[in-house]
Amino acid sequence: MPFSLLFINLLLIFCNCGILFAQNNEWIHFDSSNSRLPTNTIRSVTQDPHGNYWIATWDAGLVKFDGINWTIFNKDNSPLPHNCVYSIAFNNNYVLIGTMGGGLAIFDGKSNWKIYNEKNSSIPQDWIYSVAVDKKSRIWIGTFSEGIGILENDNWVNYNKTNSILTDNKVTYILIDQYDNKFFATQGELAFIINNEWKSEKDFNADSLNHVAYWISETYDQKKIISYKYKGIVLFDGRSFIELKRPSSNNRIEGFYSAVEDKKKRIWAGSFGQGIVIYDNNNCEIWDKTNSSIKDNFIFNIFIDSKNNKWISTYFGGISIYNEEGVVLK
Repeated sequence: MPFSLLFINLLLIFCNCGILFAQNNEWIHFDSSNSRLPTNTIRSVTQDPHGNYWIATWDAGLVKFDGINWTIFNKDNSPLPHNCVYSIAFNNNYVLIGTMGGGLAIFDGKSNWKIYNEKNSSIPQDWIYSVAVDKKSRIWIGTFSEGIGILENDNWVNYNKTNSILTDNKVTYILIDQYDNKFFATQGELAFIINNEWKSEKDFNADSLNHVAYWISETYDQKKIISYKYKGIVLFDGRSFIELKRPSSNNRIEGFYSAVEDKKKRIWAGSFGQGIVIYDNNNCEIWDKTNSSIKDNFIFNIFIDSKNNKWISTYFGGISIYNEEGVVLK
């Protein structure tokens, strides 16, 4: 083999090894300067059943990332109705996209789109906080100021303060668990549909939690993790609410935008200005720009993927990904 070809082959092997090594660091960071991310303001990240990552941006549309390739969908190059994407869910092979101002988009991941907005349907509102799907494949949306919308057979049903136990029409998050029970975070009190029956906080002897719940997730033992925008993190086991102890720190944590449990049963909670609080049994610690590799202390969302990578979506700093065993992407 000529020396030049040998050198090129060795160089390719070295480069490939370098890529593999880089992808196994504890931290990886993506922003608009080192990737095809179109913005550094990231609302959330989630993963579809095929392992692809879907990224909701605040101002630059929807991004699909398969671990190598980036695909951007925005108002200019697709039927996406608004570039502020606030929520993403999946129904079979369809991507459900809740936007702030453009209604609901349903995308088959290839070329077919269907848009529901106030002009072409009876959707309650075009400003959508949350999207979820129940066992009957009905699509539930939480809106900015018009309560809950349910899409079934191309028809919308609306629940709000006038016809349900909702205490506020701003519904910031909807979680539907494996038993098809629904949990609603609102500007006021929490609301629930348990075994097809509406329930309020008072049904669980809890009427003092109205501190603006912003996100709900689930632990591996099926407890609900409730993130309060102006309070703390609360665990709900189906009977009672327990607030997690806040860290002892001079940094005052005003509240949380999201929280999620990892495979080691640690809870990762993102605050809006004070970084991340990690709860590990009875211990907790704060990670911020001063003691970790996150690029921004304003944490919109934390998502943990199938490989236990923590995807940290920030307001100014793009996405930071952490895995104590090394980040491995598809």
